Amino acid sequence: MLRNRYTVVVADRSSGVVRRFTLNPRSTLGLALAVLGTPILLGLGFSWVASTEIDRLRTDLAALEVENVGYRTASAALASEIASLQTVVADLDERAVLDPVSLEALNQLPAELKARALAGTAGADALAPDPLYAVALASPRTTFTFLTDLLGTLGGRLQGIRYGVERRRALAAATPAIWPTRGWLTSAYGYRIDPLTGIRTFHRALDISTSRGEPVYATAAGRVASAKRSGNLGNLVVLEHGYGLRTRYGHLSRFAVGAGQRVERGDLIGYVGSTGRSTGTHVHYEIWADGRPINPYRFLTPSDTLSTN
Repeated sequence: MLRNRYTVVVADRSSGVVRRFTLNPRSTLGLALAVLGTPILLGLGFSWVASTEIDRLRTDLAALEVENVGYRTASAALASEIASLQTVVADLDERAVLDPVSLEALNQLPAELKARALAGTAGADALAPDPLYAVALASPRTTFTFLTDLLGTLGGRLQGIRYGVERRRALAAATPAIWPTRGWLTSAYGYRIDPLTGIRTFHRALDISTSRGEPVYATAAGRVASAKRSGNLGNLVVLEHGYGLRTRYGHLSRFAVGAGQRVERGDLIGYVGSTGRSTGTHVHYEIWADGRPINPYRFLTPSDTLSTN
């Protein structure tokens, strides 16, 4: 049946024109199937492309979710590190502040001693901008990596600053900064006429007179090097403060500490007396730095005494 051919006659009555169309059933059927099948095939193709794209988007979404979890974890870690650094900075701010008395005493130390004691501490440029700030950040991952490295660098530098602050505080604590007793200054540091011999000699201490039995205090933190009788100075306490600093307290009536004992500034170490070569009850007070005597008055506040002569 499909091998037969069919002729379609179309006649125009008004003009008398007759048109004949010969149809091949096979060709006609193929054309019809092609016309009807093309949309179906296109629909199937679009459906496959859409399905493939959806699968790709789902894969990308899953990867992004994993990456997002990683970024949230990294963000939390960075926030924790930043909080830790803020705590360190706040602690450093607090510990870097010295009381005015200690600061003034620290400023009176010989420059060589202070430079040696604070050697290796962080300088003013310890938190200078890092050249890594100029890096162009190409992606969030690069940003997080950069920030992590930067925070690690800042943490290391803050540790260096902490070390410097602690050394400065330790040096301040070891620096004599208070009067060993309350009284009046009867003999200053320098040349004077010896009250017993009448000869002009160099007096390497301050003589602070007060009542017998008044307490004598350590003027800085340190260790008791000795507490014993010592010739002309009678009962003598010697404190080693570290950094080449030493203080001596002579003519005591009795001791309140023993050799090897640790003391802090303001701790009781003995009592005022007139033992040894003395013309009255007083404390003979010396400060030594790097094996040389220095004027104790440089480290003291005059208003802390009851009176001066």
